Amino acid sequence: MVLEQRKNVCVGPEGAVIPLICPSSRQQLCEHAEGVTAFDNGGKPVRVWEKRNGFFDLILGERFDDSTDEACRCYEVESNKYSTENFWVPLFQKLFPDYKTRKYKLLAMGCGIGVEVDILCDAGFACFGIDNGNRTVEWIRRKHPEGLLMANGLALPFEDGTFDAVFCGCVFPHVGVVGDSSHVSAQSEQERQQLANEMVRVTRKGGHVIACSPNRRFPFDIFHGRKSGSYKPQWNPPWSRFLLSTADFRKLFGKAGCDSVKALPVEGFWGFVTMQKSLKGRLMSLPIRLSFRAASTRLLSFLRSSPFVPWIAVQCRKA
Repeated sequence: MVLEQRKNVCVGPEGAVIPLICPSSRQQLCEHAEGVTAFDNGGKPVRVWEKRNGFFDLILGERFDDSTDEACRCYEVESNKYSTENFWVPLFQKLFPDYKTRKYKLLAMGCGIGVEVDILCDAGFACFGIDNGNRTVEWIRRKHPEGLLMANGLALPFEDGTFDAVFCGCVFPHVGVVGDSSHVSAQSEQERQQLANEMVRVTRKGGHVIACSPNRRFPFDIFHGRKSGSYKPQWNPPWSRFLLSTADFRKLFGKAGCDSVKALPVEGFWGFVTMQKSLKGRLMSLPIRLSFRAASTRLLSFLRSSPFVPWIAVQCRKA
């Protein structure tokens, strides 16, 4: 093989292309006549990676066996569209006030169908997205598919300090569990720390890491375990470690190299789009929406990490 015929593999929206690295060897990935391969320093092939449905498949380790039925896909499109337009876009515009003149690079962890990638790219950001589940089959419908690739958050295929910000929705509760369940595995603490380490690793110094989760301190989990069409929440016992608290995130990201972790206002994240379609749903969601609004005020900001609010969002800064 002639080494000069190889070229680095890059992905990304126009104006913000980044190189990929092998998630196992951390060597740069190269394209050549025989495929996409990672080479060691001596030019010896280490591992060959393939594409799936036109996207790089760089998943190292387990895949997430998430649901892909039509109802789930439609709900995710509506829900993620709402949260991106009302939470993520305003947040990143505030964090990066000069975003109109500089192309900031963002990474959406566990982006699923990838709606947030399209919306953030249209808003002026260079948004990339990774996922290791079944909903990646929907990526061919995306407006900005060039920044999407299949990867595991525990082994990201990016160089250190690549992104200005890395963010995720409800990803951490699904790490360190048995399949797509709420049963925590014996490796839960280790795997969640590894995920936090990877998020911080690929963030530039002074950049931001934002993570969200149902609040472990809230007595009910209103985001998991409900049957379709049911508004009955699942009990969240105090001893359960499926969900995370602000203190849990502070510990994880502190160990990973962040020097500040703060709870964010959560109003705008959830639109309760399905519940808003019926009178019963609107009435049932009203107390939750009011708690979000109250905790999002400056005066009552101390409630953001309390058992009063069922959802938390934390912002960390890489030291």
